[in-house]
Amino acid sequence: MNQHILMMGLNHTTAPIDVREGVACTRHDLAQALPQLVSPGGPGAKTPLTEGLILSTCNRTEIYAVTDDLSRSEDWLREFFAARLMSWSAALRLRSATPGHQPLAQCLYMRRDREAVRHLFSVACGLDSMILGEFEILGQVRAAYELAAQHRGARGEQAPLMSKTIGPILSALFHAAVHTGKRARSETAIGRGAASAAYAAVQLARKEVGDLRDRSVLVIGAGEMGQRVAQGLQANGARPLSVASRNYDHAVTLARHLGGRAIQFEELEDALRDADVAISATGAPHLVLHATTVARALSARPQRTLCIIDIAVPRDVDPAAAQIPNVHLCDLDDLQTVARENILEREKEVMIVQGIIAEEAEEFWRWYSARPAAPVIGELCQRAEAIRAAELSKAMRRLGHLHLSERDRNVIAALSEGIVGKLLAAPMARLKEHAQNGDGQMYLDAVSELFELTENVKREA
Repeated sequence: MNQHILMMGLNHTTAPIDVREGVACTRHDLAQALPQLVSPGGPGAKTPLTEGLILSTCNRTEIYAVTDDLSRSEDWLREFFAARLMSWSAALRLRSATPGHQPLAQCLYMRRDREAVRHLFSVACGLDSMILGEFEILGQVRAAYELAAQHRGARGEQAPLMSKTIGPILSALFHAAVHTGKRARSETAIGRGAASAAYAAVQLARKEVGDLRDRSVLVIGAGEMGQRVAQGLQANGARPLSVASRNYDHAVTLARHLGGRAIQFEELEDALRDADVAISATGAPHLVLHATTVARALSARPQRTLCIIDIAVPRDVDPAAAQIPNVHLCDLDDLQTVARENILEREKEVMIVQGIIAEEAEEFWRWYSARPAAPVIGELCQRAEAIRAAELSKAMRRLGHLHLSERDRNVIAALSEGIVGKLLAAPMARLKEHAQNGDGQMYLDAVSELFELTENVKREA
């Protein structure tokens, strides 16, 4: 059967934040969800996927898969997304929030084969990001591959049992995607400057409250995104700067580096009383800032406005906080204004990057299309080498009375290798060409028959 590359997902252009956070996968989620995508096979296997990988970021969740049954696989992936969203909605109701999802079917998009390859390469280059050319996405693509490529033979202390869920096709595809992303950043200016969600959040804060100098700013979260936010705020003159994190040591380290103040997570309410801007960027799977906490903090400063910018997925801040007087709550979807300005600055680089993507996608597709010929070519080369080695050995025994030197023996061996190599070069090139053009099966079957290659190889081809 023919294998296909399939991608299904949603992103900031097709789904609002409440849907994106509903299907998003944390690293812990991925360790549990990936094995569900791809079973080990056998008569009882339910999934039609042979390889699977999940790319989940703040603005997208996409599944890349390999399958020989497109119809079943598309249904399988739709069910996977629907189950995650349903589970999230149930959890949301338990948190006293109200889900208001756009229908999932309207959010999902799908790409097959060549289009799936081009889409991934565009993602890796930052062309499909809210912030055009963002630099974080390339690392996220690499991290998604590395997690799917993990294999643990025993249950670890920090992570559940998990087997690798990708094989040769997705492995080659994601290596090519990372290579393409690196080319785009080294050969063009698409990723130069501050292209990131953290940068956009700081710019949005400036739009909301004006000059950040002498503004009291609170950063919630001291992870990678929180660090970038804090650095951007400092560069824009925000003073004083406070950092809160569930891991107080991390908050202390970041605050000390930036000349700010670390606060305990339990002190958030007090910190909000003094803040003009609060930017939240944790990796928590639940709310970290409830509307009641915000309301109590604002009651002590009824005449001052508080701008809260939530760039976490799932969201850190209770959406109900937007209803509190003098609170202006923004989330990732509100970064679109800054994103549009970013596009104007970088759009001249887009065409150059698209050329790189087209070149690399074609190169990958040549490799992918020629894969059916590989088993036959490999077996043909093994058969030819076995015959060459046997005949060379026989000839050397017959020439034993000549007492050939080592150099003479090497010359004769090289002659035999050259003859075999030249005889096979054209047939192997033609087999690859026909495989790439989609009409190679007839030729592969003919070669297997003519050279008496194994039935196993014929089935693999």
